[in-house]
Amino acid sequence: MIFDDSLRQFLTDKVEFFAQNPDRLIISVEKGSLKWTGQSLSHRQHYQLLVEVDEFPESIDANLVIVAILAWYQENQDPVPPNGPSPIEFESYVLSNHTTTVVFTIKVEEVVQVSTDDTGNYVFNACPRPILHPPKPLHNPNL
Repeated sequence: MIFDDSLRQFLTDKVEFFAQNPDRLIISVEKGSLKWTGQSLSHRQHYQLLVEVDEFPESIDANLVIVAILAWYQENQDPVPPNGPSPIEFESYVLSNHTTTVVFTIKVEEVVQVSTDDTGNYVFNACPRPILHPPKPLHNPNL
């Protein structure tokens, strides 16, 4: 799984609060499943990322975090259908008059292509974005 580290790096780069307070950003993976046809070892991983923002100061606009998550999602997942359910949900817990804990649940899909090298060892290639419609191979009549 590559998206937990990818999201952590993205949020740390985009939200100064996380760069200064990396311990306040907790990312974990839960509720995963695999889609596998049995034709090869390549598969799709469906899972939820839990992003906990611990003790987030209310003096900082929460939209900074929300927009960063949306930007990361837009770069790493296929577009959400206009009438489809949201893949991103959140809950908020007020801790004091000045801080809040927010937990985002983000549903993601990761494509893992599996092949073998010359010695028979498995080689994994995690695609950064699911391929809904893979390109068709070019047909060359001269081959």
